[in-house]
Amino acid sequence: MDIIQRNFLRLLRCGAFGKTEPIEPMSHWKWNKLYQISQIHGVTPWIRNGIRRCQDDFFLQLTPSLLQHFEEDVTSTREEQGAEELTNPMLNRKLQQLAEEAGSEDPTFNLLLRLIHIARNIMTQGISLRQLIMLGIYLRTTKDAIEYEVLKTWIQRLDMGRMVHLEGSLLMELFHFTNREIRFTDASVNKSTQRAVDDIFQLTEKNAADWYFTQGESIFVRSSDSRAMMWHVKQSARYMHYYPAEAITNFMKNFAHSMSHIEE
Repeated sequence: MDIIQRNFLRLLRCGAFGKTEPIEPMSHWKWNKLYQISQIHGVTPWIRNGIRRCQDDFFLQLTPSLLQHFEEDVTSTREEQGAEELTNPMLNRKLQQLAEEAGSEDPTFNLLLRLIHIARNIMTQGISLRQLIMLGIYLRTTKDAIEYEVLKTWIQRLDMGRMVHLEGSLLMELFHFTNREIRFTDASVNKSTQRAVDDIFQLTEKNAADWYFTQGESIFVRSSDSRAMMWHVKQSARYMHYYPAEAITNFMKNFAHSMSHIEE
């Protein structure tokens, strides 16, 4: 992990979770790069909060123009909830049964949905720092209302133990959560966690954009952006073993959605 990534994560922890950490000195070019990364991942407001919190740090030296960019950023921190469903029919029936039993206002079920949304995003768009921050904030603000043993049972029923383990491990590695804070899984940081972190910082705006298939001049269907398409295919394959029952149907659904955008 390079110095830009280290400072980026320090400022995220400071801005999102109220930490205070020392900042390493960087050039103006590297600070600009950090800003670009925050824009790509949609986490600029938390970076801005981290800058404010660390404003007395001697090595936090931003140009007035870059500081203005951070201050004027209008990225919302409002949470974007996905659909309360899974693409695998059998697993989705189980999820809907849990929804009926628990109710949408139940904080434990709400946490389950967050874990599911992150899982589905990992299998299509990649690991979202924004979603992980939201998950971490929810855990630390709602921890006393969560029934962890019940949640463990639900995770087992939905066969998502390995995926949830990855999510918990990322909270530990990126934001220094403890096992006590993620009692719904026995998470630990290992080589797989490190590889997932590397994937996060390889994400670009091009990779993160939706991809579709378009009708070419020939009779063959071609991708409007083959590199983006291949990235998503590899992304699905890379994380398939974490949630195989859902990963296959999730990929097929997205593939069919892309094909539906072919112009007749």
